[in-house]
Amino acid sequence: MQYFVRSGSLLGFGEWVRENGENPNALMAEIGLSPAALYDSDLYIPYPALARLLTLAARRCRRADFGVQLGMRQGLEAVGALGSVMCLQPSLGDALRLMQRNLEFHARGVSTVVSQGERWLELTMDFAFAAEEDCEQLAGLSLALLCRCLQQLQTQTKAPLSLELKQGAAEPEVYRYLFGCEPRLEGRRNALIYSVDLLAQPVAVAADLRARLSHQWQNHRQQPDAGLLQQLERAITALLPTGECNLTMVARIVGLHPRVLQQRLAEQGSSFSALLESRRLRLAREHLAHSDIDLTTLALNLGYAELAVFSRAFKRWQGVSPREWRRQQHTDRA
Repeated sequence: MQYFVRSGSLLGFGEWVRENGENPNALMAEIGLSPAALYDSDLYIPYPALARLLTLAARRCRRADFGVQLGMRQGLEAVGALGSVMCLQPSLGDALRLMQRNLEFHARGVSTVVSQGERWLELTMDFAFAAEEDCEQLAGLSLALLCRCLQQLQTQTKAPLSLELKQGAAEPEVYRYLFGCEPRLEGRRNALIYSVDLLAQPVAVAADLRARLSHQWQNHRQQPDAGLLQQLERAITALLPTGECNLTMVARIVGLHPRVLQQRLAEQGSSFSALLESRRLRLAREHLAHSDIDLTTLALNLGYAELAVFSRAFKRWQGVSPREWRRQQHTDRA
């Protein structure tokens, strides 16, 4: 699983498939994906398998616009705790930088490039496995999700100036309606082009959306024990690569004062630092076993100042260095 992505990418997939008269679990099984990925947004799934699933769903549902319609249905809810933190940023440029850092870590296999010129801002996506897999539906989903997130972050955001797709599965009218601009299909790349002024626009999220995003992090009020721990783990996982993963920010997301959060964790025999280390270990193991990420990049994305600090912590957890642990995993699978 060299290329993988969070299962949050499937938010709304089941409902959209059922609306079109098909069985989402059957489609998942046909591709070799567990239906559990539809209900747990923080699983890692193979990125090429997601591309195959969307292609299959588009064919079975007879919807050439399946991926792009799904992306427009998702928005900030699909990116978990990251969506809440993006809402707290001062500008769209700051929010985009957070999203880019998160994708680089939690979506291995996609390159998201933000290019700024004097007049234009180009947001380009490319997939490392595009030569082996049909990524037409996946590209539509990804660009639609990005466009939708920008619309939600700034209620006055104008439509993109243009949309470019290497392959456009749907009719041009569909893209014009959903993106509000003229599409260029069969182009050189998958990209959205905006005015460069977009970066400086302040984040201004509609009150009802902010309430929905906050609500998804308040489940711990109904499930005081397991609910809080689960929400904290999800928040830490999303925020680690952004540089925003600290007690104050995580407490803000789950709606608690930092001191109250520490007290709640102490009552359960835990602490924020213990949860942080636990999630770091889990993510380290996932990436060492399933990706080719270099160790320095992994250490920085896990919030360590340098590789040596991460290596010492990992050896304390596992008894061997991260390099040796990775070698053992690859040897065991050989």
